Amino acid sequence: MSNNKTFDENDAIEFIRNFIPSDIKNKYSDNDILLLMDTMFDFYDENEDDDELYNEDIINDEAFINRIVNYVKKSIRKDPDNAIEMDDVKHLVLGEINYESTLDII
Repeated sequence: MSNNKTFDENDAIEFIRNFIPSDIKNKYSDNDILLLMDTMFDFYDENEDDDELYNEDIINDEAFINRIVNYVKKSIRKDPDNAIEMDDVKHLVLGEINYESTLDII
């Protein structure tokens, strides 16, 4: 279903903050969330030939979501400026994926 909505960083951050559990809603800065999103986009770029990436039902593909979460965790662990706790990564990833599902990009 087309809704002509395109990606917007500010909308994504707001959506993610409203999606994640209330105890972590204000735990991270906008820059922290942008770092996570950038890392997810790196995953997408590295896996652009993977048909799963274009699955409209990606929200329900637990195995694929776990691949993204593991990639993000591995990547942000290496970043000395990272403030995101590993236990929160999946919540944030799911928030970003759910935001994407509202767009015309999947």
